[in-house]
Amino acid sequence: MKTAKLVIGIVSMVLSVFVLFQSCAAGIVNSLEGSGQVSGSAGVMVAVCLIIAGIVGVATRNSTRKGGTLTAAGFYLVAALFGGILAGNYTDLYFWSFVAWAFAAVFIVDGFYDDAVWEESRWWQQAWLITLALIVFPPAGIVLLWISKRFNVAPKIISTVIFALGFLIILGNLGGVFSTTTPVTADSTAVPAANASNTAQPAAKPAPEKKVYGLGETWTVDGQFALTFTAASLTDERNQFSEQNPAQVVILSYDYENLGVEKNFMELYISSNNFKVIDGAGVMAATYPVITTGNPQETPIGARCVGAQQAYGLVNASGEITVQVEVYGNNYKSYPASFKLPIS
Repeated sequence: MKTAKLVIGIVSMVLSVFVLFQSCAAGIVNSLEGSGQVSGSAGVMVAVCLIIAGIVGVATRNSTRKGGTLTAAGFYLVAALFGGILAGNYTDLYFWSFVAWAFAAVFIVDGFYDDAVWEESRWWQQAWLITLALIVFPPAGIVLLWISKRFNVAPKIISTVIFALGFLIILGNLGGVFSTTTPVTADSTAVPAANASNTAQPAAKPAPEKKVYGLGETWTVDGQFALTFTAASLTDERNQFSEQNPAQVVILSYDYENLGVEKNFMELYISSNNFKVIDGAGVMAATYPVITTGNPQETPIGARCVGAQQAYGLVNASGEITVQVEVYGNNYKSYPASFKLPIS
């Protein structure tokens, strides 16, 4: 296993740099979207664990003691745990977590496998096969662990707990993916083919129009949050250091309340990251740097943020703007809404 640990260690150190760059990009996206996800931070943790495990694995590859090997395995398991649970919208992190999981299996088997124990060389008792089974299908790997005489009882118990928990985490992630499939309801029962020609098909109902909210109207997502735009006011103030030359500068004033959004990375926080402002000619507006009297604040459950403001520079002079809003609630579910706001 010395060569395998050397190769894995080098790959880990190189891979950690790539994962770190990806994680920084994911963190920036999360911040801009205001999604509250922590996949960027989780990726940084995975990268740190990979480089530490790689260094330890390479440095101790020739050691007859097992401490270094098991330490590297521990860091690989931490990387797999962080990545598998917190990957969120950083989907590549699921793959890197599986890679860390595979590396951990190699080091754990090497740490606990006793080459000095004599027994017949049966193919199902070889280290490579046990390692492969633990990576691909842990239940089979656990069975091979227990029928092998090359492992003591304590390592068998430790390995069983580690790989059983890891397997449950993998199943949980897969369950989360497949649970997004649209369920079949009683109203969607299929008509038998034999009677299909004799059955009149009802006309398709038009999709209901989405409500467009106005100034002072409250958009409420039950059990999640409520948002109200209270003003869209023109200002004559201009920033001499800004490269923008807007036809108008509009300050949006709004209030929001946290009805039940639980804290993940941060409390409920609704800001310009959640808004897309469109002027009367259909051109996107950009945020504009002027002084406002109120800032959005992290708001815990049961509290309100009142008087928050965001300024936007309009390319075209308009009497009305459209604000498309997207706010993330519990479980990172996205809720969209549209507002038509007259400018005063």
